[in-house]
Amino acid sequence: MVALKPRLRRRLRRAFVLSGGGNLGALQVGMLKALAEFELEPDVILGCSVGAINGAGAALMPGFEGVRRLEEFWTRPDGEDVMPGSRLPPIVQMLRRGEALHTGSGLRARLAELLGPESTFDDLKVPFQCVAADVDSAVETWFEEGELIPPIVASAAMPAVFPTVVIGGRRYLDGGAINNVPISRAIDLGCREIYVLHVGVHGRPDTTIRRPLDAALQAYWVARNARFANDLANLPDGVEAVILPPGERPEVRFDDFSQSAELMRRGHRNAVRFLEHRVGDRPAPADRLRLGIRQRTRMNEIRRAAVDPAGGVVRGEPTIPDDRDGEAGDVPRESPDNAR
Repeated sequence: MVALKPRLRRRLRRAFVLSGGGNLGALQVGMLKALAEFELEPDVILGCSVGAINGAGAALMPGFEGVRRLEEFWTRPDGEDVMPGSRLPPIVQMLRRGEALHTGSGLRARLAELLGPESTFDDLKVPFQCVAADVDSAVETWFEEGELIPPIVASAAMPAVFPTVVIGGRRYLDGGAINNVPISRAIDLGCREIYVLHVGVHGRPDTTIRRPLDAALQAYWVARNARFANDLANLPDGVEAVILPPGERPEVRFDDFSQSAELMRRGHRNAVRFLEHRVGDRPAPADRLRLGIRQRTRMNEIRRAAVDPAGGVVRGEPTIPDDRDGEAGDVPRESPDNAR
């Protein structure tokens, strides 16, 4: 991993963690807008894959200005030049020769428009880091200095969709392959309050296995999301993870960007409802969802929070158990997309 820069050695309190999720990353733009409306500002922004794209945009222009730029980025008429469409069925496209379906040139061009063609990490107003997977050593690598666009492209290099990216002589691909919701990095940096902008059970394959490919995709999804649940279960004492609600999974093809405006509205609406409940109408402690120190009970609740479309709050417990019950916070029971 890259060593911390001097400006990140200061005490950090609040982190925004933006997950991967392809074209569903439009949900995160709505979430960022809601966080700005509640005047919640990050000390550091951490992004993976599409979360690296949105995170860098938010770090360059914090608050409403950055949200406006990201809204334009996601709703441009030529947005599909990032992943040009094809008349061939996805399974046929995957059988074509070559490393990936797309070259990544469209993504680089759009990032240059959003961030500036010569942008560096030092140009950002909020400290920002993004994660990519080192292909040869099979470890996560964090980028926080130097050129900005190549590490973001590497972080978003979805296997088979975009080619690997070479930086410093090493090959990198999508950070989601190794740490899709990188709350562990926020913990490593000493953050105590982590807002998770997670787009939900994106990419979850059909539970019915008809072909060997279905089984492979299902295993990949399970492994990726199990990391998030495990990291939530190991939150240190005093650390709180606020998982903003992604809502029910929309049925959108991975290369369909026509629903971006609606996804941004949905992400904003769900986050506002959740934050209003959290800061304006929080129940008394006795009424909160209580988790005992029994690990099985806690893990069941944490697994639910990791995939619940309604979001949730998970708090770290003391390392040494005692006779008191721990609390994992408020997990709204109603799915935001169906709330009235």
